[in-house]
Order: sequence, then structure tokens, then C-alpha cells
Amino acid sequence: MCANTLSKLSGLRTTVAPDCEILHERIRRWTNIDRKIPTATILPRSEEDCLKTVKIRVQWVLQLSIPFEPTCGGHSAWSTIGEEGIIIDMSHYADVHVEADSKTATLASGILSKQVGVRLAEAGLFTALGNGNTVGAIPYSLGGGASITSTIAGFGSDQIVSARVIITKDGGRLVEVAEKEHPDLLWALRGAGQFFGLVTQLTIRAHPFSLLRKQQGLYPPPYAGPGGMMMIVAPPPTRTPSLVIAARYTGDEYPEVLFKPLNDLHPLVTTGRDVPIQNFSDAREVLCAKGDFKQFGVVGLHDFDAEGFLQTIDTWKKLVHDCRDAINTGFHFQWDSRPIKTPDIESVTSLHGIRYWQYNLV
Repeated sequence: MCANTLSKLSGLRTTVAPDCEILHERIRRWTNIDRKIPTATILPRSEEDCLKTVKIRVQWVLQLSIPFEPTCGGHSAWSTIGEEGIIIDMSHYADVHVEADSKTATLASGILSKQVGVRLAEAGLFTALGNGNTVGAIPYSLGGGASITSTIAGFGSDQIVSARVIITKDGGRLVEVAEKEHPDLLWALRGAGQFFGLVTQLTIRAHPFSLLRKQQGLYPPPYAGPGGMMMIVAPPPTRTPSLVIAARYTGDEYPEVLFKPLNDLHPLVTTGRDVPIQNFSDAREVLCAKGDFKQFGVVGLHDFDAEGFLQTIDTWKKLVHDCRDAINTGFHFQWDSRPIKTPDIESVTSLHGIRYWQYNLV
């Protein structure tokens, strides 16, 4: 710990909320690459705690040059702050309240995607959520938020209805953000919300389960499924290099027509089953594990370059040959068979022209 910073922290216990937990060794990172260790981690338990913390932050940043950074979920692939500063960990202030009649859900700062999905499902609803159970639901939405339901519901940022945000203006204050209150800030929150303050609550749209099934006349085969993923992996236990096609289908008819070209290739293994939307990411739990040395990157593409994907396969094969530990790496290409749902609101999000994604897990 930095001695100079520690001396500045001597009064922290008396200036934050009395029941606000302060930890000096709360290090939870998705990757250990370039890991940094903050001087301290503050865990507020309420919106009032958050407000007091931000007020202190404003004072300390201006007077003592001690930066604060918020975190939720812990999935960022880089460290945002080291011993020169403090982390505000929102995991102890987490809740979700579902309004079935208005088809909305109000999220508190630290709530995770899985928790939101389960609560919505209990009401027969779903929304755009992160493809990892422990991804923070609010930061996911604020950053744009692509998901398996993007063609049906739009991106995470498209779901944002209103927010409560603590801004640093006037020493730190809480503002209500909605279409008629601070509309410019609402526009910015929908895709770049991590830059404008500490979001303590976010109200988002939800959608009925009926949208996940084909409706007569809505779209004909073979476009009934929202898309799928093509993966280059070497799954355990045999670690045999494989090409895996994970096609998603939400229709009620014609699956044999949709999947015939794949079945004609005579795959080594064919599986398929109905998966409830709130359980879709359960199989990815292993990828959400904290620690180890790994990198994850997502690249948005406007079209599919078959030659480029074949080059990716060659690169992966060489990587595994040169470094056997790289057998755990994978490269995934995801497509959507229909355009992303056009939002009925304006936002700063620039993702709506993207139909294809390449995911690189190293």
C-alpha cells in the first residue's frame, strides 16, 4: 500500500456512512493480466451510502488527488486503478424490482444479469442481458449491450427508460434522469453511461415471453431463428480441435428445414434442447471464473469474410502447436439472421449497424 495514500485515508472511516464496509484486500479480477491492487475498496449498502461516497470522492479528488472508480461484476479485462486510488464496489447494493403491468424492471447498482433474468422470468418477461451470469446488469446496459435477443428486443441500452445518477456537479448530487428530466443525459446514458456519474438505479424495459416464439406472418423460414455461433475450440476431455455450430432457434415450426444443411454435413455429435431464457448462459459459468491469465475481445463486423475466418483457424492451429497451453483458447463468430431491432428512442449507441461479431478468448 502506498504510504502517502494511506496517510490521506486516515479519516476515511469517520467520513463515510458508519455501516459502509471498507476492505483493504478485496481483489476479484476476471483476469490476472496487468492486475492492479487499489489501496482500499469501499462497499456501499444503500443509495445514501453511494451519495456520501461520491461527495467524499469529489472532495478528495480535488484536494488530495485520490481517484475513485466504481465496479460491478468484476468482468473488465483491465485494471482501472492501482494503489493510488480506491474502488467503489457496488456488490452489496443490489436489487431488482419488477413491474409486470408496465413491463419494466428497476435495477440497483450491483445487480447481476442472472439475478435480473430469473426475476423477470418469474413474471413471464425477459430483456436484453449480458451473456455471462455474473456480468453487472447496469454497466452492461450503459455500455450498449449486445445479447442473444438483440434482433427481438434490441440492445441493452435500448431498454433504458430512466435512471438515478449521482453526478459530481455541486460537490455531488443525485439527479432523476428521464425523457422529460435531463433528456440529454438520458441520451448519453444509452450507450456511454459509464462516463457521466455513478448510476444507482436503472429502470429498463422488459418483454413478454411470447416474443421468443414465432408468430404467424411475422417472419417465414428459414429466418425463424435469431442467429447462432460458429466456434473453433478444443473441448475437454479429449481436447480434439473442433468446429462447433451453435444455432439458436426460437420458432415453433420447420426446425428440420432450418438445420438440414448442418445435418447433411454429418456432424460427430448433434445435440439440441429447449433452454429457458434465464438459463441460457449457465453453460458459460466456467468462462466467468475469476483469476488466471486470459484475454477476451469482441470485434463488430459488417459482413462475414470466409477467407478471414479460415485464416483465424490457421492462426489458432499455429498458436496451439507453438504453445500447448493455448489449447484453452477459442475463437467464435456470431451472426444474427435478422437485423437488430430498430429502437424507438434516440441514443448514443453506435452498434445498430453490426450484424456479425467475432469473440476472441485467449
